[in-house]
Amino acid sequence: MKKLELISLIIVFFLFSNIIINFNVESKQSGLSCKDIVACGDATEGDYNLLLKVRDPSRPGLQVLCIVPEGYEYQYHKPWTGKSLTFKVLHKYIGIVSKGDAIPNTVKAGMSLSNAGIAYGDADTSSKWINPTKKAWDDFDWIRYACEKANTEDMAVDLLTKDVVKKMHATGVAENLFVVGPKKGYVIEADAFRYKVKEVDNGVVVMSNYPKELWRIQIRNTLPISRSFDTVVEKYVRNKQTVRLKSIYAIKVDEIGEDFIKVKPSFFHALKSKSIGTITTINISERKTVGFFSVELIDIVGNKANIRVCNKFKAWEEKMIEHIEPKYGSITIKDMFNWSRMHKKELDGLRPMCEDYYKYEAVAVYRIPEENYKTLSMGWFSPNHACSSIFVPFHICNTDIYSPYENGDSAQLSLNLINEYGHGTLIDMYNTTEGVFLSELDDIEENIMSNSYNEDLISDYLTIFDMSLQKQAFLTQEIWMQASRVINQNTKQEIIEIISGIWDTNYTNSLNKMKQALFDLEKTHISNKIIENIQKIALNICRARIDIINVLGIDVKNFENKYNDAVKLIENIEYENSFEILQEVYSKSDMLLKGHIIKEVQLIEKNQTNGEDHLFIWFLIILLFIGFLIIALPIKVILK
Repeated sequence: MKKLELISLIIVFFLFSNIIINFNVESKQSGLSCKDIVACGDATEGDYNLLLKVRDPSRPGLQVLCIVPEGYEYQYHKPWTGKSLTFKVLHKYIGIVSKGDAIPNTVKAGMSLSNAGIAYGDADTSSKWINPTKKAWDDFDWIRYACEKANTEDMAVDLLTKDVVKKMHATGVAENLFVVGPKKGYVIEADAFRYKVKEVDNGVVVMSNYPKELWRIQIRNTLPISRSFDTVVEKYVRNKQTVRLKSIYAIKVDEIGEDFIKVKPSFFHALKSKSIGTITTINISERKTVGFFSVELIDIVGNKANIRVCNKFKAWEEKMIEHIEPKYGSITIKDMFNWSRMHKKELDGLRPMCEDYYKYEAVAVYRIPEENYKTLSMGWFSPNHACSSIFVPFHICNTDIYSPYENGDSAQLSLNLINEYGHGTLIDMYNTTEGVFLSELDDIEENIMSNSYNEDLISDYLTIFDMSLQKQAFLTQEIWMQASRVINQNTKQEIIEIISGIWDTNYTNSLNKMKQALFDLEKTHISNKIIENIQKIALNICRARIDIINVLGIDVKNFENKYNDAVKLIENIEYENSFEILQEVYSKSDMLLKGHIIKEVQLIEKNQTNGEDHLFIWFLIILLFIGFLIIALPIKVILK
């Protein structure tokens, strides 16, 4: 009896200490809220692998892009001893960091892409099996150590595990680490003393801030919730019955109605999950979160309810897979954009991908091609919440980035937009813009692949194009911000309807839509700022084409002259003539990029003109014939 009392006392002490110490598995601290999706091999539409990471940074601040060049050297300390060492970057990489965490300071990238064609992401877990010293490395140090050294996916895994964990026990944080390269991906669960590695050749992995393989070793955080990550209990229960997931925490059925039940967490469960006094009503065929549990009411038979219970992390993962599974075999970058914008309503009230709780939330989608990954590996960047940001591209071979994406202005603009429009309002418009970007970039990359350009030329080519898309995205978001400041509600709605249509399918269609938008906006007598930004976008579309063909060594003097003529006409509000010139500049330069020579371009135009002339002649003949019939018919009647 005394032994039983002692065991009970130990359990109670453990539960109370667990709550007091408050090693919360779902900490509300920033950095414990990242979400990652890996899609490799036969899961994707093409010969490439994908990695999505949503970053809720543990180092708060505006999120920016940062290029770290190969050969760059910096000082950083060893774990445990703190001894200063010189580190040298062996692989150029582009990281996403909080403003201030870039060169010349120590780079603290939450996700990154190296010129070895390897993308890195992470999601913190709350294990306390860590390096306890002040000189422990953080998750950014962990990723940086591999990113700047690794030549292959396997080497990256070895650096992250055998070096950082097994040899150095370096880290002051536990992590789920995601490594995606041209051949395969990896998911690593690790703390400072142990690790588990999962290889992903073909398939999809979705994870966030929880362990799976290391679930049972987190005895304060996850083990009291359920015996394992995959533990599920489905059973009939009576009123006031308690249900556990083969562990300590429980839920209690508080009431069974005709088509609903009421459920609450047990005392210690409620304390730990901060849900004391919360009673949740669940209808038949409905799933809701109760503390750390996900509870689904399947049916009610008499005075018994059939329920399915699992931990809410497993429920979230299952719900995400439910959205992803129909796209298996054809997953694209666009799908990743869409998934990054999912809110609670799409996920049965579970944790959203686009999370309002966090002020700063950046997203990166990486695409690593099977071939040419040293130049064509790329990312798409959303500087703040994905539903308030237009994704913009960058390639690992880029030598520059449009400044608002380096200095934080784009992140601040996105933050302002979500404060103004809220979640979801701008998604449809942004989807259209991104559709144009994706289409045009596909054409550009196809052109690069079909020509034998050297690496420097490809780098210049893609830098110009990516920066132009970055600028166009920023200007588009500025337009939406400016529209929100219009005071008259009727005028504001009219403007929103106009600017909603400036992007359409491709650049050719979009230029036409922009021309029409300028005519329509002139009638509203609004501030010139919106009009100016649409003009800037149209001009930038053509400017980028001219700059690219100039880099390719083609004489651009004629294009420059026409472009300057268009600029002057736009300044004089002569949109019809200016856009006619811009369309000509764009179409001719685009055809040159696709391999046509000037004579061929002129011949095509001549044929188009001849075709138009022939149509006009036939139209005149038909009119004359109809006229003859109209005149001849009355004469014939008179003669009769």
